[in-house]
Amino acid sequence: MATLRVLSDQDVRKCIDIKGTLTAVEKAYVAKSSGLAHLYPVIDEKLHNDKAEFDIKSGDWLEQEIIGAKLVNWFGDNSAKGLDTIVGLSMLFDSNTGYPLALINASYITSMRTGASGAIAAKYLAKPDAKVAVVIGTGNQALFQIAFLISALPTIQNIYIVNPRSFDKAQKFTADVSQRLKMVIEDQIDPENKLWNRRVQAINFLASADVEKALVVADVIITATPSRGSLISKESIGPGVHINCMGADSVGKQEIDEELFSTARVFTDDLSQSISLGEC
Repeated sequence: MATLRVLSDQDVRKCIDIKGTLTAVEKAYVAKSSGLAHLYPVIDEKLHNDKAEFDIKSGDWLEQEIIGAKLVNWFGDNSAKGLDTIVGLSMLFDSNTGYPLALINASYITSMRTGASGAIAAKYLAKPDAKVAVVIGTGNQALFQIAFLISALPTIQNIYIVNPRSFDKAQKFTADVSQRLKMVIEDQIDPENKLWNRRVQAINFLASADVEKALVVADVIITATPSRGSLISKESIGPGVHINCMGADSVGKQEIDEELFSTARVFTDDLSQSISLGEC
């Protein structure tokens, strides 16, 4: 019988870093696009008048002899209670026997995995000389989108932070973001994070009260909100701008103007899920 490994949140934080996560997630996308890995249908349930969600996400990678499942919750009001907004568990099983292999706290690994997904897209699709990013949203995921973006795109110099509902929150996030980023390990071979700290210090973070004004100068735009209405208009997007739509992950959510699809090139790792759960 296989040994069941149980990893706490602290265990996970010690095991993974930005560079390793980028490599692992990119390999997973390649495996899926090659037909070696498969996603199963997502179960997505709303709770507490859409203020919370319970999701089940699962799939297999038979070449690696694993089946995986993640039970993850988003509780938006947790931040006011001093609690994580993303909490859950991941499970791994032996694909040959069905026996469980690992039970993993999914909070941190979910944040890291999602951050890596956005950065991988920007790495291949954004302008090679992209210097300015605009991040719309000031929640937990905004931090990880920034961390992975500045690791994957060394040309990024300026990042505008926008909260469409609260300029105060944008200012607070901007004031704290550098210190919070330094708590994320970029590379385990640099445990003191010296190179990473220098990279973070080189970024100019600016809070913006005007979404449209910030978008005009953007090379990369990241949306990471629970919005149910357009935050970005077609008119505010210039040629060659790359947009990562990270927030629209379930039915009813929307962050960008539908008219953008008439002129944009759209890339997705899973068309059916993007149509049923995403912006498409």
